[in-house]
Amino acid sequence: MGKITGLEEIRDVPPKVLGMYRAVVELIEEGADIAGLRVSTITDRAGIGKGTAYEYFETKEEIVACAMVYYMQWLFDWLGKILLEKESFREQLDYLLDEMEKENGRKFCFLRFVHILTDNSEFSQLIRQKLGTREAEKCMPMAIFEKVLRRAVERGELRDDLPMDYMVYSVFAHLLTYMMAITTEQSFHVDPAGMRPYVFRGILGELCRTEQKQG
Repeated sequence: MGKITGLEEIRDVPPKVLGMYRAVVELIEEGADIAGLRVSTITDRAGIGKGTAYEYFETKEEIVACAMVYYMQWLFDWLGKILLEKESFREQLDYLLDEMEKENGRKFCFLRFVHILTDNSEFSQLIRQKLGTREAEKCMPMAIFEKVLRRAVERGELRDDLPMDYMVYSVFAHLLTYMMAITTEQSFHVDPAGMRPYVFRGILGELCRTEQKQG
């Protein structure tokens, strides 16, 4: 197999590469400095030799970028399938908020991903380039939210007079606010439980039809 791009189907990713991906995500969850990560740290965690990494990747940056792209695709592909099984937008929103309250490490990891994706480093540009490909787009959060919202509009739950891009970013912004509240509650003395109803009502109040708000 040639060099890895991070956009391969799950079944096509070699076990040793999956091990490196898991190692990168675990290290990020633990708060490791990505810029200071060594290839040997990743391969030691994955239980493989350092030389093996270079059979699949040219640089450490490629390993980390591919791991992040793969993780994002896997996470939102999984999440999208579950959300689309729910019968109403309210159920979907409740499920999202429930999931956000679980697994502190993964919440922190996701926030680190968001930070990395929004800075201007060469590393961030590499990740954004991979995420912008056609292969990755279908599993990205904005694509998943759009699919969920379109079906809610078709069911008559949500307004049909708002641009879809705006609706997607509105939901994402509310959810990111809630995630930050959960993640920083000890530092900033935030009460996530008290904030959750406002996040829930904020999304519904902005996007729902009048009769759905009252229902």
